Amino acid sequence: MGYLYRFLFLVTLVSFTLTTHAQPADTSKPLKVAIFIPLYVDDAFNIANTTPGKTNLPKNVLPGLEFYNGVTMAIDSLNAEGTKVEISIYDTKQASTPLASILKAPGLSNVGLIIAAITSTAELKLFADHALSKNIPLISATYPNYVGVTGNPFFVLLNSSLQAHLQGLFKHMQRYYTSNNIVAVTKKGGAAEDYIKNYISNLNKNPGGVPLKIKWVAVDEQTFSIKELRSSLDSTKGNIVFVASPSETFGVKVVQTISNAESYRTTAIGMPTWDNIKELDKPECRNVEIVFSTPFLYYSQNQPLSSLINSRYKDRFYSRPSDMVYKGFETTYHFTRLLTKHRSNLVNNLSDKDYTLFNPFTLEAVRIKGSAGKPDFLENRKLYFIKKQAGNI
Repeated sequence: MGYLYRFLFLVTLVSFTLTTHAQPADTSKPLKVAIFIPLYVDDAFNIANTTPGKTNLPKNVLPGLEFYNGVTMAIDSLNAEGTKVEISIYDTKQASTPLASILKAPGLSNVGLIIAAITSTAELKLFADHALSKNIPLISATYPNYVGVTGNPFFVLLNSSLQAHLQGLFKHMQRYYTSNNIVAVTKKGGAAEDYIKNYISNLNKNPGGVPLKIKWVAVDEQTFSIKELRSSLDSTKGNIVFVASPSETFGVKVVQTISNAESYRTTAIGMPTWDNIKELDKPECRNVEIVFSTPFLYYSQNQPLSSLINSRYKDRFYSRPSDMVYKGFETTYHFTRLLTKHRSNLVNNLSDKDYTLFNPFTLEAVRIKGSAGKPDFLENRKLYFIKKQAGNI
């Protein structure tokens, strides 16, 4: 059976608002968890009905489906442990029902925890406003943004923001590369690149730390060559090239360019999106050591559990689990177990390290415009710095 039909068979068994549960706790307020995933079930059904012979899922479905698969595996584990909680899953991409209407569903009454795989700033605002109005902890599991969220201690940003990564990368350079020649390469005319440059420059002005001597070089992405960097690189010491751009294509081009300049020992430091760029593992980039940050690490954390998930996923779905599978599994299991432990006081115990599977999340209160008053949100500030070369970590 093709992947598309296996998927449709799966979701028709559970419907649009899947409810899988162990027996609810015998209390006046049962523990409930609502999980929101972009499944695009309507799109998949339309393709199956209108395109005979089509058996592959559209690409927009895959991330949500993989997250969903991780969630269901976590539910299996929770049921095996006899966890007394009810979990409902909602498709955020229903064609007939907008998210704003879904959030008003009767089934969401008395929910103790919301987990969401958010895909846009519009969804972000709807979820954050709902969580604040209902005083429900909301775990934003995948979307690395907090735009528009203020005064909301119920909002948890698990996938760290660009600002958190920039702070972490700056401190990393301060700790390990102060004696190196540091060159920051940015793309001309980019608003995001200007933001990154200003942000790093402001961090470099903060008192109490060791200021970094950074040479900023702005280049044209289309005509960029090693000639524009030669005057800034040093052949007598290690060079650190900080690629100050979120553009993946620009990052790959910079790494390929400096890899061809074999007379320079160079480490390229990039954005968190570098984690998924396969081009950086190819021979064209082999002469450059690559460093990037990530808030999630699965392949070296808790290897027995990782191997078990990998094996069971292959048996069930005939493929290797992606990071979205692990995110769905870890987020669902960890925070659901914390809900069963702390119940109505979960919001004050979200940093509890009990039931940690892979990543010991470090949730810190973020106050955008000051250090006093109610937090604007909580953010995971635990970052790992991955170092690899020629695809080897």
